[in-house]
Amino acid sequence: MIRNTAIMAGGQSRRFNSDKTMEEVFGKKLIQHTADGISAWSDALVVVAKDCSKYSFLGVPCVKDLSEQQCPMVGILTALKYFNSHVFVVAADTPLVNPEHADRLLKACQGRDAAVPVIDGKMHPLYAAYAPGLIPILEKQIADENYRLTAAFDLSNVVYLYESDILASENEKKSFININTKDDLEMAIDFMQGE
Repeated sequence: MIRNTAIMAGGQSRRFNSDKTMEEVFGKKLIQHTADGISAWSDALVVVAKDCSKYSFLGVPCVKDLSEQQCPMVGILTALKYFNSHVFVVAADTPLVNPEHADRLLKACQGRDAAVPVIDGKMHPLYAAYAPGLIPILEKQIADENYRLTAAFDLSNVVYLYESDILASENEKKSFININTKDDLEMAIDFMQGE
């Protein structure tokens, strides 16, 4: 199974009050932690962003979002069109990605449009696997200016993976921490220190 991976770096960091992808953690930018962890196991890795020049220091190919519209749907579509194959998508502010989760999601996505985890009742579309069959659905949603991923999922063949489908232990929930606030960052740092 090919592990194509795309890091979504197009967010605005509204709740963080500064660009969280560039926040220094243990002497490295937060997005560098995400990229370094994924580079160790991904077959092909790209960053998807509005401004690729900002991430040139990563040494990872960067693909510019296909639209200036600010939403995850655009990033996912950009990644799918770039690879034209199955892709594991993860947010730039998710530094504790587990490769076994990526494998389970990519496997579950075979024959489907998407495989999306639901952990503690919360859906994680930016820690999920997508297939090219979703491209026309996303394109139509964007043309219709309906940017809600759940609306696209309602029109798609999506499989949802719950805790028992994806987690080998309760401890693996740390992989789903995404950093929206300074408190989230402190929690992630605690887990990163234990890695």
